[in-house]
Amino acid sequence: MPLTFPTARAREEPAPTVALRVRLAVAAAAGALGFLLVSSGLSRAPNMLAKDFSWPWRAARALLLGHDPYQVIQATGPFPFTTPFFYPLPAALFALPVAPLHPAQAGAVFFGLSSALLGFALSRDGLSRLVLFASAPYAMAAVNVQWSPLLTAAALMPGLMAVAAAKPTLGLAAFAYRPTWRAVAGTVAMVAVSFIVLPTWPVGWKAALDQLPHHGPPIARWGGFVLLLGLLRWRVKEGRLLVAMACVPQVFYFYDQLLLWLVPRTTRAMLALTASSWVAWAGWWTVRPKGGSGLPAAEPFLMLFVYAPALLIVLFQSYDDAQRGPPDAGQPTAADG
Repeated sequence: MPLTFPTARAREEPAPTVALRVRLAVAAAAGALGFLLVSSGLSRAPNMLAKDFSWPWRAARALLLGHDPYQVIQATGPFPFTTPFFYPLPAALFALPVAPLHPAQAGAVFFGLSSALLGFALSRDGLSRLVLFASAPYAMAAVNVQWSPLLTAAALMPGLMAVAAAKPTLGLAAFAYRPTWRAVAGTVAMVAVSFIVLPTWPVGWKAALDQLPHHGPPIARWGGFVLLLGLLRWRVKEGRLLVAMACVPQVFYFYDQLLLWLVPRTTRAMLALTASSWVAWAGWWTVRPKGGSGLPAAEPFLMLFVYAPALLIVLFQSYDDAQRGPPDAGQPTAADG
C-alpha cells in the first residue's frame, strides 16, 4: 500500500499573498534581530563560547580535523563543557559552514540565518505571525542559541526539513505539521550523508545520551494527558502539531516550545499566546532557585500558560476553508520552499 499522510484535504497550494520584496525585507530584519540578540548576549559572557550551539560548533571543528566528535567532546568542566556531544551527527554537519569562525560569531550567524528563514516563512501569507518574534520562547532561544527557530521555519518550508535530522524530537513535530515526501527525502539524505562521514556515529550518540538526564514529553507531566484532546483536530495541521509536541521529549526551558506559535491562525490568538508565554516566564523567573538551570520550576508554568492556551486555540479556533490559510497538501509543491 502506498504511504499516505493524515492531511485535512489535498488541494493545490495557493500563491503567496505577500510580495516577495516584502518577505525578503522581513527576512533581513528578522536575521538582523537574531544576529544582534545573540551577539549582544555572548559579548557579555565570553566564557560561554556559543552557549548551546557550542556543541555543534565544537563537533564541526573536530570533523574538520578528522576526529570523532563523540570521542573528543567529553564533560571536562563548567558550562559549556558539562556534557559530551549529545546531538546526532547531522547537527555537526549543519555547523560546518560556521566552524572556522570564533564561537560567538558562529552562534550569532547561525541564529541570525535561522531567524531570517523563519521570518521569510512566517510572512508568506501575512504579517500577523511575526508576533512570534516577541514571544518568550523566541527570546529564550536567542539567549541559549537554540535550533527551534530553524525547525519552525522547516515546518513551514518542507524543503528545509533536512534540519530535522539534527534534532529529531522537534523535527518529528515539525514534520507532523506539514508531512511531505520532500521533507522525508531531505531528512533521509542528510542522515545518509552523516553515515558516509562517520559510519559509527549512532553508537557514540547513544553513549552520550546515556550520560545525560532524560527529558520526558509533556503528556508525562501532571495533567499532560489532557493535551491528547488535540486528537479531535488531528485532520488539521495545528492539531497534529500540538499532539506531536505533547508526545515528544523536550526541554522545559521555553525555547523548545516555539513550534506552538504555528497553532494560532488569527492575530488575536497569536497575541494571546505570546502574552501568556511572558506570564509563564515571569512566574518561572520569580520562583526559580538561585543557581542551576531551574528547569523543574519551569514545567508547571509552561504547561499552564503555554500548552493549555495552545490546546484551547486548537479546539476552538475556526477551521472553515475561508480561514484555513495555507492548505495541508499531501504532496509537496514548488510553494513549499
